[in-house]
Amino acid sequence: MLKKLLLAAAALYGVWAVSVHMNDKLMRGYFMAPLKFKDLVAEDNMSEREGSFGFKSKIWLYGVNSPEKLAENFNKYDGFEIDVVYNEKERAFLVGRGSGKVTLDDMFAVKPDLSGKFFWLDVKNIDFNNQSEILKELIALTGRNIMHKSHLVVVSPNAEYLDDFAASGFLTCFRFPSLYRVKRGDIRKVLEAAVEKYKNSTVDFICGDVRYFNFMDFYFPGAPKMYQNTGREAKNINPYILKRSDTSVVLNQEP
Repeated sequence: MLKKLLLAAAALYGVWAVSVHMNDKLMRGYFMAPLKFKDLVAEDNMSEREGSFGFKSKIWLYGVNSPEKLAENFNKYDGFEIDVVYNEKERAFLVGRGSGKVTLDDMFAVKPDLSGKFFWLDVKNIDFNNQSEILKELIALTGRNIMHKSHLVVVSPNAEYLDDFAASGFLTCFRFPSLYRVKRGDIRKVLEAAVEKYKNSTVDFICGDVRYFNFMDFYFPGAPKMYQNTGREAKNINPYILKRSDTSVVLNQEP
């Protein structure tokens, strides 16, 4: 029994040692004391900087899937995340997971002037067959709502389908793969495949859950990143992540 415990402890130590060896500086920074949400917002707003993508604030609001929520928070944030499913039959962008009737046009009608705002569009169903139609309809939508295409970030795990969006003036983000159900022995293969997808595309950002920070930093060094900070982590964010030059956005769930 003691031998088994010692072996288990040695294995855990080995995993920890490898992680630290991968990026010792990163690990030291990652364990800095987290900022509380109210301090996070205050610190971010004080910086008032405008980077290469025109973002004045790194903190955007997660899960804005109703016109009421957008209207309520419109003056608090510069950017908002909206879940979207493209309905081919209605040729409309339905907000949420596809079961509702609210459209992106409904969302963008809440305020007459959207020029200073950015929208992270998590499009759930871009594929080879519908990418051209989605692009056409998205261009038409920006025209109807008098929006800059560069103020919409089109997000998809399929980087290969985002090149035409980027060429048309939209910002694009390749979603980092979820490792939740990936077997430990397959993680490296999945990550190396993601790197190849990213290298062979013209996307602007790599985006993913903040819990994958170490992986994203190690496999995509220097690439502009967008992090999703939700769930139990929503009340806090590590200042090391927020202040990094390659962190473009932290998408936060308001506590």
